[in-house]
Amino acid sequence: MIQIIGGKYRSRKIETPPSETTLPTKNMVRGAMMSALGDIVGATVLDLYAGSGALGIEALSRGASHCLFVEKDMKANRIIRDNLSLLKADNAEVWLLDDKSALGRMKKEKRKFDIVFLDPPYALKEAYLYDVEYLLREGLADSSTRFILEYEGDIPFDRSAYGFCRDYKYGKTRLLYIRKE
Repeated sequence: MIQIIGGKYRSRKIETPPSETTLPTKNMVRGAMMSALGDIVGATVLDLYAGSGALGIEALSRGASHCLFVEKDMKANRIIRDNLSLLKADNAEVWLLDDKSALGRMKKEKRKFDIVFLDPPYALKEAYLYDVEYLLREGLADSSTRFILEYEGDIPFDRSAYGFCRDYKYGKTRLLYIRKE
């Protein structure tokens, strides 16, 4: 179990999938993410590779108007649904899809996001660039969309293509904040 750090669900505990399935973002890192984002009231959020759902739930707790959780692991997906039910969070959707299938569905549905959390399994390093470029190219994100990429080590990502780019390090965990501008 982990605890929600701020907002209306503050101090509430949520279930997490078994550690061999996902690795939830640590409290300190989630807190730093949310502080860096500032006011997110009314934002539409995408939590791609949602895992435990902690990032999206933290955003909902702090006033995001809607969050789409995408998680292909059935156990993790069920835990996200159970956590949202426990919190009585009715402003969320949970999709049981992989990233590429979900992105295709989002495109068909003409979705648009203000904030995107990308925390794929660290072995899928190519997913960061693919997902960000797809979201921008297909109009699911725009120049005001804030992307937060969580990773370890290095990722193949051309930071020069973005007007705003900040990298933070918390132990082994790194966060890259980008916006196209």
